[in-house]
Amino acid sequence: MKNFRVVPIALFSCVLLFAISCGEKSIEKSENAQSEPLDSSKSSIVNVSGELFSIPSPIQTAMLIQKSEAEYRPELLSKSTNYSQFKTNAQKAMNLGVFGTDMAYSSLYEDGQKALSYFKALDNLAKDLGISSAISPELIKRLGANADNPDSLVFLTGRFYEEGDAYLKKNERYDIAGMIILGGWIESSYLTAQSALDGNQAAAVRLLNQKKSSSTIVKALGKTTDAKFQKGDLYQVIDSLEKAYDLVETSYAFKAPETDASKNVTIIRSETNYQATDSLLESIAALVKSARIKITEK
Repeated sequence: MKNFRVVPIALFSCVLLFAISCGEKSIEKSENAQSEPLDSSKSSIVNVSGELFSIPSPIQTAMLIQKSEAEYRPELLSKSTNYSQFKTNAQKAMNLGVFGTDMAYSSLYEDGQKALSYFKALDNLAKDLGISSAISPELIKRLGANADNPDSLVFLTGRFYEEGDAYLKKNERYDIAGMIILGGWIESSYLTAQSALDGNQAAAVRLLNQKKSSSTIVKALGKTTDAKFQKGDLYQVIDSLEKAYDLVETSYAFKAPETDASKNVTIIRSETNYQATDSLLESIAALVKSARIKITEK
């Protein structure tokens, strides 16, 4: 049994407001995209049948993969030219999520031409799903013009998703929003898993850290109105993935808080320990890969 440790997890407690918000904010900007900061640590929120679910941002995952000094693996990415083979809205939405993750990943590793190919595929799928009108023409223009600027591409990809997601929620197209999130989560988990199998410990921690997200995904999908999807092979694989994650053991240890009197902020730190055998880690990676194949190879 191997131990994987995440340290620290920060809980920011604002004394004046008596409020606590979770997570650390990271901002990606460029000279061409500085109008508003992008919170890359912000989770995706989807409303399914009146219930809200939160999933970690695939852009954040791409950033963490790069930060872990993992080697760039372009051969792992999906084929952007396959966008025309997806026939149903669910397929198109899931692969929109996949392409968005791959666009962020290739952008962070400064592969501008590959990132641009994903942008073109994203644009086509958005049109097919009827959400391109919700995305400002100026944003589309800026995305296309910044293929060689990784900071701008990551920032603008996040903005692309924000505008599309806002439109879907406003028009109560929750199933489509959920499928986009599912595709992005599976693709980011797949890239993380491959890095973990290469021996990257930070990636292994990130992969095991998806335990809660796997449960959230299953709950969200269980509330979808698409009965056919619930009975399909993909749903069964994701359900098996959740069961595999149930075998990952977790423990928590809190550390002494740190107070910044000048800002009236107290930072409470903790560390999370994960325990998983090599075979369990490999099983999780295999299930993620299986789900990814069912999404991308139609």
